[in-house]
Amino acid sequence: MHFLEMSLPLCFGLLYFSLLAIINYTGGYGIFVDEFYYLACAKRLAWGYVDQPPLSIFLLNLFQISGESVFFLRIIPAAFAGLSVFLVGNLADRFNGNRLSVSLACIATMTVPVLQVIFGFYSMNAIEIFFVILLVTLVLKLKEDPIQWISIGVVIGLGIMNKHTFSVYVLAVLVPYFILNFKSILRTKTFYIGVLTAIIIISPNLYWQYVNSFPSLEFYKNAYSMKNINLGLIQIIFDQILSQNPATLPLWLCGIYFFLKNKELRFIGFAYLLLIGFFLYSKSSRPDRIAAFYPILFAGGGAFFLADQWKKIILGLTLLVGLFLSPIGLPILPLHILSNYVNALGIVPQIEAGNRTLLPQWFADRLDWKEFHLHIQSSIDSLDLSEKKETVVLGNYYGQAGSLEFYKIPIPVISGHNNYFLWLDELKIVPKNLIVTGEEPILVLENLFEEKRLIGKYSRNYTTEKDIPIYLLKKSKSDLTKMLPSLKSYR
Repeated sequence: MHFLEMSLPLCFGLLYFSLLAIINYTGGYGIFVDEFYYLACAKRLAWGYVDQPPLSIFLLNLFQISGESVFFLRIIPAAFAGLSVFLVGNLADRFNGNRLSVSLACIATMTVPVLQVIFGFYSMNAIEIFFVILLVTLVLKLKEDPIQWISIGVVIGLGIMNKHTFSVYVLAVLVPYFILNFKSILRTKTFYIGVLTAIIIISPNLYWQYVNSFPSLEFYKNAYSMKNINLGLIQIIFDQILSQNPATLPLWLCGIYFFLKNKELRFIGFAYLLLIGFFLYSKSSRPDRIAAFYPILFAGGGAFFLADQWKKIILGLTLLVGLFLSPIGLPILPLHILSNYVNALGIVPQIEAGNRTLLPQWFADRLDWKEFHLHIQSSIDSLDLSEKKETVVLGNYYGQAGSLEFYKIPIPVISGHNNYFLWLDELKIVPKNLIVTGEEPILVLENLFEEKRLIGKYSRNYTTEKDIPIYLLKKSKSDLTKMLPSLKSYR
């Protein structure tokens, strides 16, 4: 293999990393709602959290990322984006060895809107995509090097410590591989070492789950029932095609066929069929749930097309449609233009129950958090000193609580949402007053207080949060700390 061919995946990986880094250097529309929460988690290191394992949080803490710079906050997902493209290019090279096939697989991966969204802000999802592609890459090496079972054990352990649902990818890949090769696997000592390695790596999180009564199980159950939108099969399939860049459809369909017809690679085709089957059965409204596997199909699809002419046609269409759809996945347009653009296209998807905005949710939830903080701050400033000392702010969900904590609100912030519920024991005072936003919490809480006073309002542009009231509930009728357990909300 020539040096230029070896370096081509690396070039595409560096290009994608640089592109994302430059976009985030310009601001990236601001900090995403989940990022506030992850930053709050990074200040409270533990072996687990209600809604996630600890690996991605450890990375935030390890690199001392504070969120003061969006560029540095998102440098890690940008790096994993580049590494993922690099691995995809190497897979394409392994399957075909043709430079055009490598370019097609890499560019297809870079132009997928749902992947652009995932790689566009800090979360465990960007890291998971890298682990999925790395897992398949290592499994492909097992026949020639069985010691790779140990590396696979490390990847499985770290992948599950990054995101529990990585286990779905593990099962989808390894169950078909095991069925097709079970005799040789059972005779391989390194297989058992790999299994033990994975168990050792994930054991701290398992212990944390046990000590805390397995909160993640309750979270996943509630998240599925409360946040998922039950869509029809046709709509789900359409969303898959749209979110993966429609021009790549022939590429990944041919990738499935390429893997299924090749005896040594058949387990990859079966893995995708298992994933899409599970996805359709669950009727998930989240097209990102199995997005990590499509780059692998792109690598197979590039190898399927033997004629360079077909590769050039698909590459051209992929680039053209990818550029057209790029404002959906990348924060590159001014907001007023973006709003008109996505609404003209009719693609403002609702991916979670109860959330409908003027922009795609992954952009709308990056906006106006500092303004939200200023409204709450102004409401606090309207209180006298004695009231402030006995008052806490209740965040309805972790985004509100995390943003107020990030912008250093001068009084304690509490919430019952996900891991904030476990942090309620951090409260050092027995509050008598509560600042609450919105009407729904008031209906539940106002009977616990002697007074209710409207002290402000706030709005967030491009969202449904318009003229939301800010209330002060004064003079609690009982010890508020006894009320705190009722705030619990795992979803």
